[in-house]
Amino acid sequence: MVKHLAKKISCGYIDAPALDGGIEKGEEKEDKSKKRIISIMQKLNKILRLASLILLLSIKMLAGNAVAHTMWLNVSDYSPPKGGNAIVYFGWGHKYPVHDLLDQERFLKNLYLIDPMGKIESLSPNPGGLLATRIDFDKRGTYLVTAELKPGFYTMWFEDGKINHRIGPKTGLSNVMVSTYYEQFAKAIINVDAGDSNFVTPIGQKIEIVPLKNPISLKEGDYLPVRILYEGNPLSSYPTVYATYLGFSTQSETYAYTTIADEEGIAEIKIIRPGIWMVKVNYKTHPTEELKDKCNELSYTATLSFEVR
Repeated sequence: MVKHLAKKISCGYIDAPALDGGIEKGEEKEDKSKKRIISIMQKLNKILRLASLILLLSIKMLAGNAVAHTMWLNVSDYSPPKGGNAIVYFGWGHKYPVHDLLDQERFLKNLYLIDPMGKIESLSPNPGGLLATRIDFDKRGTYLVTAELKPGFYTMWFEDGKINHRIGPKTGLSNVMVSTYYEQFAKAIINVDAGDSNFVTPIGQKIEIVPLKNPISLKEGDYLPVRILYEGNPLSSYPTVYATYLGFSTQSETYAYTTIADEEGIAEIKIIRPGIWMVKVNYKTHPTEELKDKCNELSYTATLSFEVR
């Protein structure tokens, strides 16, 4: 083809400037094509980066849900008479009031009853799925039932082309996506005949929800003030406080009321209807020097159960 063009040029059929112009136009088209391809590749790279980010965030959310199984206490009667009784049983999971079964041997550290005089009694949960335990009440006043999980780790990592997870630290693992150290605490308020002020005294949970009013004195439309404590001090990081009542929803992690505690750790929960309520708070922070090689974050969760009539 080059020889043919050269012959035409030499015979005067095509002049050199015209040929140069054609070559220049061809080069311009080629440059435009290259630029278009580069632009398309750049857009594809952006889309792939965004897709990867969305996938990673989704994985972390799923991992967060896996470790965020929440413990709370359910009570058959929050206002029994003196000489009466109530059944306390465990909520575990994401759907209130009952979702999953708590493995006592694997997860539960303790279950206590604190009477109106401040006396602490260790309770032995009945075996069975909900660990339903009967409590008898021989005094008038406010009782507290408390529970604590065994501290633990949850880790998720990527290996051999798949996502792996375990109840344990990240020690010795690569490509760790989530690694959390967790502690959880639960508390329920039971008023026998009449309530007292026993409930306002912190019981020493690592993270604790302390009501500043007895729920027995509240009615629909009132606010229940609570103080969030971490290691005995007001949690001043403006934690989000979640609250729901029995019958509002059975959907996962769905709450009837959400608010934010102030710098003194105080949050006010509006009682939008009477009934049995559960309040939850979760606080996450960076690992300590002791735990930084075992996890990426620390997670502390507390719940409070009560009834408003």
